[in-house]
Amino acid sequence: MKKEQKRDIRLIAFDLDNTFLDSRKRIPEENLRALETAAAKGIVPVPATGRLYNGLPAELRELPYFRYYILINGAKVYDAAEDKVLYAADLTNERALSLFAHARETGCFYDCYLRDKGLMDKASYDRIDEFVSDRVYADYMRSIRKPVEDLAELIRRDGGAVQKVQYFFKDLEERARQLVLLPKLFPDIMATTSMPMNIEINAADASKGPALDRLCRALGFTAENAVAFGDSTNDLDMIETAGIGVAMCNSDASLFRVADRITACDNNDAGVGKTIMELIE
Repeated sequence: MKKEQKRDIRLIAFDLDNTFLDSRKRIPEENLRALETAAAKGIVPVPATGRLYNGLPAELRELPYFRYYILINGAKVYDAAEDKVLYAADLTNERALSLFAHARETGCFYDCYLRDKGLMDKASYDRIDEFVSDRVYADYMRSIRKPVEDLAELIRRDGGAVQKVQYFFKDLEERARQLVLLPKLFPDIMATTSMPMNIEINAADASKGPALDRLCRALGFTAENAVAFGDSTNDLDMIETAGIGVAMCNSDASLFRVADRITACDNNDAGVGKTIMELIE
């Protein structure tokens, strides 16, 4: 762990799944109270997630102190008040198609985000429960993905850039092998995880750390004035970038090596909210 120093905190960024949300995808009340207290002090709260904007809990989007969002693992930084994209970094159409072809070779199933919509082959959509054992997450996946007859053909015809590709595996040893192999096969991508069975694939310049840095600078300060919370490898460079990087105690072990703090409580016991109050009181 890094040595934590006293900071002038201007922004708090936090991952959602297994960090801010509990295991049933609910928001612990203590987390909400802590953010309300921070916002009252002029601190900017920012969800930093692999999700799309329309995949965020409605309860969270409706809170008056949320304006800025780091979405799709940093592929999009969004100002909701002005409905304005502050930064975007997408996969080329060609790269997305080559990632689809590779997924078919591995036997995993895949989906993608295109223009803020989740898309998946219908044949895969109908088999989500085979690949995703967490029923809550499986239901969430179905709620924000549209099944299509042939995803690759749709993307080919569309011709546009793709925001993110995801792979889902039954064989976790194959998933681990692909995490190492993918960046070697496709040097222009970043491969991370957020759930036990998935790999999230973004453009190499789309990640939460650079997105956090860009947002802080746009707001007139630097990432040294930010606190960031996360639990998975898609949070790692955000934890490194922030002045105070906080790993959840339920994190992937890689985050413990770069974090300034580790929460005393996990995501089911409002580890984010408790730590925020320790930092801002």
